[in-house]
Amino acid sequence: MRVSLRLLRYFAATAETGSTTAAARLLNVSQPSISVAIRELETLFEEALFARDVGARMTLTRFGVRKLAEARHILGAATAFEVDKSGDASAGEVQIGVFRTLAPVYLPVVLRMARERYPKLSVRFVEGDLAQLEDWLHGGQIELALTYDVGMPDDIERELLAELRPYGLLPAGSRLARRKGSLSLHELAQEPLILIDLPHSREFLMAPFWQFGLQPEVRYRATSLELARGMVANGLGAALLITQAPASSQVTAVVEKPIREDTVRQPLVIARTARATRTRASELLAECVRAAVEEAKIQRA
Repeated sequence: MRVSLRLLRYFAATAETGSTTAAARLLNVSQPSISVAIRELETLFEEALFARDVGARMTLTRFGVRKLAEARHILGAATAFEVDKSGDASAGEVQIGVFRTLAPVYLPVVLRMARERYPKLSVRFVEGDLAQLEDWLHGGQIELALTYDVGMPDDIERELLAELRPYGLLPAGSRLARRKGSLSLHELAQEPLILIDLPHSREFLMAPFWQFGLQPEVRYRATSLELARGMVANGLGAALLITQAPASSQVTAVVEKPIREDTVRQPLVIARTARATRTRASELLAECVRAAVEEAKIQRA
């Protein structure tokens, strides 16, 4: 039996969605055809691609992770080769992962730019935390990621887009919000803190306080930027944040204040594995990511 692109697409879709049923819906084919394709590949390799637990999500075996990365490279190369009849090199498909708190700010702009500039470019995306993005890059589920550079291993290449400074988010009616000028970490540490509670993020956002020997009271923990901003808007506390809210969701119930002290900055990067194939489609999308970040810089200025 020869391995076809169809089998590889079925395998990749199953790995991405976690089940043959979801993969079938994604690809608009029957569920049995997906199951048969997985069995054919496992018979060919004489090794399991997935660990199967009754009622649980299908997870890749260590062998499956390696084969998925290879499959992604082959499918990416095939997509780059399959240009349309006019020879338009801007056609193709690309998978990107975006850090969860960054997605509302940048992803809509990236998708708009990609649609306007490259209408035949198909963009698929997933949101995740820092650890998930790293796993997806290594596993080949995504070709590139828009994320923060926090503790990434050496085999992941990073292209620096911006260095973001932390800022304080305060209820609009509070004493600190009404006062002119910047905000001191010592002042912010006296307020009940609403902390973004995601892997690596929580430590990074506490680091500026620790740098100056401060230990604020964490009143609430949130896993999304929107929830944290909503809690601050309702007077439940203050927050130290890195990610700016998208311009479309700015509300008058909160006030952003620059931090007075010179403290840590967060590198915003495009991340890829060093061994990843840089397809034409991924390069076009990376161009849109760069443009979206630059647009955000101009708007914030």
